Amino acid sequence: MVDTTDYQAAYLRQKTARQKAEDLLENRSRDLYDANQSLQRAYDKLRDQKAQLLHQEKLASIGQLSAGVAHEINNPTSFVKSNLATLKRYSEKIAIVMRAYGELAASVQRQSLSADLAAQLQNLDNAIEQCDIDYIMEDIDGLIDDAIEGTARIHDIVQNLKSFARVDDKEEEAVAVNQCIENTLKLVSNELKHKCDVVTEFAELPETVGFPGHLQQVFLNLLVNASQAIEDFGRIDIGTRCDSKHIYITISDTGSGIQEEDLKHIFNPFFTTKEVGVGTGLGLSISHGIIKKHGGAMEVVSAPGRGTTFVISLPIKKTSH
Repeated sequence: MVDTTDYQAAYLRQKTARQKAEDLLENRSRDLYDANQSLQRAYDKLRDQKAQLLHQEKLASIGQLSAGVAHEINNPTSFVKSNLATLKRYSEKIAIVMRAYGELAASVQRQSLSADLAAQLQNLDNAIEQCDIDYIMEDIDGLIDDAIEGTARIHDIVQNLKSFARVDDKEEEAVAVNQCIENTLKLVSNELKHKCDVVTEFAELPETVGFPGHLQQVFLNLLVNASQAIEDFGRIDIGTRCDSKHIYITISDTGSGIQEEDLKHIFNPFFTTKEVGVGTGLGLSISHGIIKKHGGAMEVVSAPGRGTTFVISLPIKKTSH
């Protein structure tokens, strides 16, 4: 009769060794998984830090450029505006003199005049008619008013640039979101008007706290992207609303849309669907970082041929008085 005790003992030892090997392999696999997760978190952290550095560098350069442009434009605009106001007063006085002359000429023509005086008066009337002085006096006020309005618009642009350039703000301040959007629209109106109609629907919003210049950069990036996505002529809809905790901004366009496989990458630094030389791939990454810095979120819905919609949510923070 065969003694199976040795066989059983050997089998148990083999089973135990195999179990230990499997446990060791499982532990090693778990350790490798944990190490891989740690590396992934470290990579994500470095990527976010890189994005933030790019964001800060971009903001600083744009801020310096905007501040410089605003300063250079503001000086000549100020004296042009002042000179136009003076010219407006002068034209009003000239108009008074011309009216007085017209009354005098009409009165004198009813009297007996010497031949020389009558000839001189006729020559003056001919010159006034030839130069169309009556039309000029009627038109000059409108021209000056248009020029004054133009300088006022330049002044608004300069103020918006100054606001946009405040990228080195150390402290948050009160933010009126609707006003930020309106200021941004003034900055990009020249680019948008040839590509699309812009339709706004603003709800009454509470003030929140943040960095207005940074938020204007977000709106600027989204509006420029929307305009560039429209091939011929389209439409951009901008809406705002709020609940008890958040302000929501929606920016939609009727552009070409974004491929599904690209949607998950659009907030990555340097990722772009635009042609070479058209985009840097930083705009949406920077915008996303700014919204996260404000404690908010940015979501996107898009499909090829159906346009794109960005929804931004910002927490309502109480202003300190």
